[in-house]
Parts: sequence; C-alpha cells; structure tokens
Amino acid sequence: MIQSFEILATHKIVGFPDGNIFSWCSQMDLLAVSMNQTSIWVFRLDGERVYAINNRAKILHLQWSLNGKFFALSGTDHQIKVYDSNNGKLVNSFATSADSPITLVSWTSINVPHSIAPDNKPAAFQDLFKIDVLDDMPKLANEIDSSTDASAIANTKPETPYETALVTNTTENDATMDYLLVASGDSQVSVTFNNLFTVSDIKLPGNDVKLLKHTVDNDFFLQSFLVQDSTAQLHLQNLHINVAGPRNRSYLFDSIRWASQVISITNHISDQLGVLQAESKEFLSLYDRYISNYKDALFEGVKMTEHPLGAELEEAIVTDLGGMLLTGLIPLETTDFWLNQFGERGLMRLSALGNNVYDNVRKVMFTQLILGLEKLIVLLSHLESLSKSADVMQEDNYGVTLTYVQTAVLLTQGLVKKIYEFIWRLNDEHEYFNQFLNWAKIEILEKLSKEDSDPDAFFEENPTMEFKTSLIMEYFSDFLFHSVLMRDLDLDGSGHEMLVKKTNPDTSIKAYVHELQILLKSLLSDMEASFVLKICFDASKPLFTSTDGSRIDLEIFRAQKLISAVQDNKLCVVATGDNIFRKELNFSHKIISHKLVSANTVLVLSEVDENTRKVELVDFGDVEVNSESLNFKVLKSLEFGPSGALKKPAYMTVNSLEDKATKMALILSESKKDYIIIRI
Repeated sequence: MIQSFEILATHKIVGFPDGNIFSWCSQMDLLAVSMNQTSIWVFRLDGERVYAINNRAKILHLQWSLNGKFFALSGTDHQIKVYDSNNGKLVNSFATSADSPITLVSWTSINVPHSIAPDNKPAAFQDLFKIDVLDDMPKLANEIDSSTDASAIANTKPETPYETALVTNTTENDATMDYLLVASGDSQVSVTFNNLFTVSDIKLPGNDVKLLKHTVDNDFFLQSFLVQDSTAQLHLQNLHINVAGPRNRSYLFDSIRWASQVISITNHISDQLGVLQAESKEFLSLYDRYISNYKDALFEGVKMTEHPLGAELEEAIVTDLGGMLLTGLIPLETTDFWLNQFGERGLMRLSALGNNVYDNVRKVMFTQLILGLEKLIVLLSHLESLSKSADVMQEDNYGVTLTYVQTAVLLTQGLVKKIYEFIWRLNDEHEYFNQFLNWAKIEILEKLSKEDSDPDAFFEENPTMEFKTSLIMEYFSDFLFHSVLMRDLDLDGSGHEMLVKKTNPDTSIKAYVHELQILLKSLLSDMEASFVLKICFDASKPLFTSTDGSRIDLEIFRAQKLISAVQDNKLCVVATGDNIFRKELNFSHKIISHKLVSANTVLVLSEVDENTRKVELVDFGDVEVNSESLNFKVLKSLEFGPSGALKKPAYMTVNSLEDKATKMALILSESKKDYIIIRI
C-alpha cells in the first residue's frame, strides 16, 4: 500500500522571487530565495523574512556550509562571497578568473581522519609528541563564535570593532576541513580551504566539456566531477591528489591548516590596524581643527606675507603655549578662542575622544596585535619544523620555503618589539595629554571665566596645581606636533592644516605589517604551487547517458557514486564502481524535478496533467540492471490538484541526507509564492 507524505508546514513567501535560487538549509531552518536576479532574501520556514543581501551582480550559485552557519554566493562579477547565515554579514570574498564566468560551485566538508587513513590504520606514533600550543593561548576576537545556534539570528547585538561575531575559519574542529571548489569557464578550478587558503589555476583536462556536479567521498584525495561533452553525453571525471601514506597525508593537512591560520591572523591584524587608524584619524582631525583655530586667533593681525609657516609656525605655537604655562598670562587675542571656540564643551569633547582612542589603541595593540603575532610565531615555527624535517628525511616539504619562514619569524619578532616600544611611548603621550587638558581647564578656562567676576575665588578653589609643568612642556615639544599615533600608525594627514605627517616612515607599524604580508604571500604562493603539482586527472569514464545538463544529480551512498539524469519522462540512474550499471525508469508523466535520497530510492516530482502534479518516493532497487523498466515500487505519494494547498508545484529541494530521521523536502509552487514541507 502506497503511503501519503506527511505535510509538516505550509507557508507563503513575500516579495517577487525570480526562480533562479531557491535553497533550504535545514540545520538553521532558513530558506534563501533570489529576488530580482541580484538579491538574496533569507526567510524562516514560517515565512518571516530575516534579512536581505544585495550582491550587486547577478547571482549564479548559492552553497551552504555543512553546519549551515555560512553560505557562499557566486555572481557574474566573478566574485565568491561568504556570508554568516546568522545575520547576513559578509565574512570573506575573493575573486576568481576575470576572463571566465563561474560555472560550478561546490562546498563540502572533508573528513580529515578518514582521508588520512581510509583503511583506519593511521601512522604509528603520528601524534605522540603533538602539543597544541595555540589551543592553550587566549582567543583573538575573530576566533570567538558568538553565534552558535539559529536563535542568535534574533539576538544578535551590535559588535564593537574589536569583538566580532564572525569567525573567518568556517570549521568547528580539526577533524573537519571546509573545502570550497569553484570552476571558471569549465577549464580551470580554484579550491579554498576553511574559507581562507585558496589554491587557484588548477587546469582541467580536455576541451568542450561542461562541469555539472562535483563530489568528495570520505577520502579527500579522490574526488569526482560529472561532466557533459559536446554531444550531451555524461562522463565521470576523477581527480586524484597524489599524496601517499597516512604520515604524508597528515603533514599535508597540517600545512593547509597552518596556512589557513596564518592568513586568518594576518587578516585580523590588518583589519584591527585599519580600525585603529580610522579612530586615531578622527581624534587627530578634531585636534587639528582646534589647533588651526588657535593659530588663526594667535596671528589674526599678522599679514599673510609675514605669517610663519611649517616648522616656524609650530615653534611659534609651542613658544606661546609654553609662555602661558610658565607665566600664567593669557594673550588677549586668544581669549575668544579659549572661551568661545574651544570652551568647556570643546575640552570635554577632546578629552573624551582622545582618552577613548588612547585606551583602545593600547588595548587592541596588546590583546589583538601582539597576541596575534605571538600565535603567528607559533604557526611559523610549526612550518619551519615541517620544512626542516622534510629536508632531513629527503621528503616533500609541501612548498614550505625555509628561508621565507625564518625571515618571517625574525620580522614578526621585530614587529612585536616595535609595538611594545609604541605602547611605551603612547603611555607617555597619553599621560602628558591629560596633564595638558588639566592645565587648560584650570589655568585657562576657569581663570578666564572668573577673572572679571571673582578672581580671588579662583585662587581659593585651586590652591595647588593638578599638573606638572615639566610634563606639559615635554608634551608641547615632543608630542603636540609629533604624535606617536600619526608616526607609528602612518596616518594620512593630507586633510590636516597643522597636524601633518612629517615623513612617510618605512619603520612604522603599518610598514612592518605590510612587509610581513608580502613575505607571507610569497610563502603561501609556494605552498599553493606545490599543491597544484600533486593534482592529476584520470581518463574520463563514459556513462552512456545523455542529458540536457539541468535535471541531473550526483550523490555518494556507501562509497558508491550514483548519477541520475532526466529526459522527458525517463529517469536514468547510473552506479559507478569497478563496473558501470545503468537502470532506466520510465514514468507515465513528465518529470519536473528529482533528487536521489538513498542508494535505492529517488524523490520525483512529475506533471500528471495541466492542473495536477505529483511527488513520489520511488524504490528502484529491484529494477534490473542495464534495462528499461516500469516495475519500480512507489513507497510514498502526494498529489497536488487545482483545489489543494499548493497549486502547480514546480521547484523542489531536499535537505541534507546525512540524518535519515530528518529527511525532508520543500516544494515550491509555479508562482514561487507558496510552499510546503513534507517528511520523506
């Protein structure tokens, strides 16, 4: 007896879907739908819209990560963009070939232990002396995952620049590794590990073929492409990564993981430095405006031809401020500036912004940059040991160039020392800055405000000084026009009038970071080239099946690859292994969509007549090999008529096939407005 599918939910979609992208992530209970070719709207299964993303280019593909926490979009702009599915924020983006369109995107998760030892016989004593130093170190801001479940979507709080909810590494543990494959123009592919380490320019064999599907079994070192030739015939193209033995495979995964972490840390350091530059520039821009106004007040009656410039102007301002500090006399021409242009409000604003910047810069330098550099040294030492042991054992070093690594270690150590020196000088500037503001508040603003009304009250309220004259003089001479923020963060002072950058120092922290990035880029480039050399392709296997290239599927069940293809009302299922077996299922109705559910079952959506559609779960296990048959078994069925809850279903997507207990299908109407969810 044929059972009926259980209907779990029925809902509507707001907006105007274009039908290009319709993807369901059951792990996060999210539905992604493309709108107007360039946007993705993300809904909960009850139809509530969570957020929208504007890709600014036509969207070609959408792929979810295995845990559903991230998804990748490809577009006609040749860009791959990875988003956090909790809040829709961009995590990473990278360009592909500018000459070829993106034709295939595949995002899978690598089972690292099984790939290292497919026969469950790992190398003896492989991890005997392995100590994860990084795991015992404090976490960087980009290593903290604050979005652990779907409920975080509704509870996402605004982040500060230093505490981000995004995790650039999209895997949760070392037993798995994310693997994002992108094909460009059906002639070359690039692969990205953990959303960080990208290997590009992997050339595909043959010409005049179209890549349709890609899959990875439990063994990462054997992958498969489903391709279509110029005569519409299907072929299976296997890809091998030539690394033999558990020990060598383990080293390869270690090198990839370390390379990914190196990229993550350097990106984080660069991002945090950029935030500090933006905050520091805001503070110095405000400070420059006040000093510029003070200069105008001080030289108000001076002709432009007699106006001091450059260093002479700075010296004149320092001399005038120093004179006020030592004599307590305030020039009459500057009174209006102190009381009206600067005043108590300006002092409080400058103090709040300045102290916040000094505190944040010091905090981020210590907790993010120095910690990140310390972790980077640990990673580089791992790569150094890998390269040295490969040299001693005369084995593959996986592209890890020893000279690059050792130079990077020395440069990183020098950068750590440079940052500590910067913090030391920053502390002095911060202290002297507050001493200056205390003096300006008491000896200038309060004195001017009370000198006409009750000067004696001023001296009674301030019997002692709350500042040190020597420190303020040092601030005038060493920091007022020579801030360590401007010098060591290499800020752009082109829009300033007074606080300008004296030189373009190649010894600034920014310059150190840039030099380190260039060196690490060369190191990673050699590792990418080494990985490409390990890739080879087998001769393609003809599957003796033709297709239009759209209604096809490729899945792996129990280490057996199953390929399915549709032509009108015929569904052909091909099983590959040592031999190729074909089963052809002839349906009485035109097949709209289908999805392989297991090694013997397939979910089929078909058109009965103009107003009636049907979804069926079909068991083809008893169908004879290499023959056409109508004798397949229908296990479950559900018919959609003119008066049903869903009229003319035209699109179907199935959730992850990993958990048999939660297999579900989502079916969308031809109008792209209504959908139902059924339990398979």
